[in-house]
Amino acid sequence: MVLGGRLTGWALTPTTLTCAAAAGLLVAVDGAAHRLAERAVGLARERGELSMLPRALELRAIAEYWLGRHEAAAETSRDGLRVARATGQVNCANVHLGMLAVLAAIRADRDTSLRRVREIGESPTPGSRPHALAGWALAVLDLVDGRPAEAADRLASLARLGTGRGQVLVQVMATPYLVEAAAHLAHRPAATAALAVFDRWASSTASPLRRALSARCHALLAPRGGADAERAFQAALRLHPTEAGMFERARTELLFGQELRRSRRPRDARTHLHQAREMFSLLGVERWAEQATTELRAAGESIGPPDLPAARLLTGQQLRIAELVAEGATNREIAARMFLSTRTVDHHLRNVFHRLGIRSRTELARAFTAERHVGLASDR
Repeated sequence: MVLGGRLTGWALTPTTLTCAAAAGLLVAVDGAAHRLAERAVGLARERGELSMLPRALELRAIAEYWLGRHEAAAETSRDGLRVARATGQVNCANVHLGMLAVLAAIRADRDTSLRRVREIGESPTPGSRPHALAGWALAVLDLVDGRPAEAADRLASLARLGTGRGQVLVQVMATPYLVEAAAHLAHRPAATAALAVFDRWASSTASPLRRALSARCHALLAPRGGADAERAFQAALRLHPTEAGMFERARTELLFGQELRRSRRPRDARTHLHQAREMFSLLGVERWAEQATTELRAAGESIGPPDLPAARLLTGQQLRIAELVAEGATNREIAARMFLSTRTVDHHLRNVFHRLGIRSRTELARAFTAERHVGLASDR
């Protein structure tokens, strides 16, 4: 029995904890599921039960996905992949590869997502979990690249509702993307059927996120420019939890902004598009931030890089590298001081330049000098 994320009445073993974590995910208590999966991982390591680790890590990654911790989920899946390969669990390894492909696709990281799909190869059986996850990842990339019909076809094929065949749970997780793709199409039977399943699940839980996603899906399928769509979008924004899931809230803001702009309400659209752009920039999801910027320009706004301080635009490691560059350190010196490879420093520095909208180390030094002066002035 699970009470508030605590197991009562059962012996604490990796197996029971993993089963409890899976049950927690089914009823959408993500925080409790994450704690249980975390305990299962710790206990399996402590007892040397390495064969249990890949499944426990898979459940932890799924909980982190729902909690909006995409980078943590990717790190968990990389750990699961290493253990699965070390213990010869090919299917579990492919599941983690599938999760990594999905997580990269959602962040619009095409190269990483396709590399993970290629690593899965042709071995997974059609209808298996790895096969379904790979299909989800490719569908998200289709959607990002403006191919909604292809995305909808891939996502609709993940499960045959009512037959018990295919990966229904994966399709339920992917339903918001299926609906988003289908919103561009004239005929939407697969999306409507999948949303009915998602709605039954969401309404049976106390999860604000699931209900927010349900409302967003209904907004996307409502007649364009109508009051029903606006009400559903507003409901989704009220439901989105503030403590977790910034990425999904940003996606809702972006989609609502697109709806308002296309309904010839550019002033209203800009409010939501600005929110989306700022959140995506904070999360470091450049591709989605660029899409919000494109929508803002289409809504009649001349716009430059996000007006955010570097400390909010960069990750902790990127910020430290940027500070060292601003102080005049070379990449080799930074690598030595931070115990990184020069290749890793190069990679982070390219991302720093992109996020701050600058092109050289000199510009970076100037930007940090100016920011320090602004900070000192505001403290006086």
